[in-house]
Amino acid sequence: MASLDTANQNLRELEKSFAQAVSDSCDSPLHQLPPKVIMGDTVRVCITQNELESSIADCRMSLHGRITLDKGDTPWPTQALQINLSNSWSSLKDWSVLPLGRGFFEFKFGSAEDMWKVWALGIVNLKPGILRFFSWTRVFKPHSQA
Repeated sequence: MASLDTANQNLRELEKSFAQAVSDSCDSPLHQLPPKVIMGDTVRVCITQNELESSIADCRMSLHGRITLDKGDTPWPTQALQINLSNSWSSLKDWSVLPLGRGFFEFKFGSAEDMWKVWALGIVNLKPGILRFFSWTRVFKPHSQA
């Protein structure tokens, strides 16, 4: 009986709320972050032109996509979407998917060739739903899309 109590106690120690898990994951030393500038009620972070250009260059190997579902279909969780697409895209080496909200996702690829292969597909039938790809844009806002 003691081992069951110990197991239950260990399980309770492993269970964390989302806030606890996120608060533990940010172990970046402050000296590695860019300096902040407070202007009124807003906080701004200064980045160099080189960092900006490097980030934009990385995004040039990215696509945006949107899943269109029929009424009543369950939305795709990001992990399930990645597993489903991994089966179809077994020839792609390095790619990731990031949820943007409202059925929009950002797909990042390890090479421009992989990105072009996926973009050439145009539409992927997910069953349920259809995933359409379009080019990455700098000022994409999912909540302002129709």
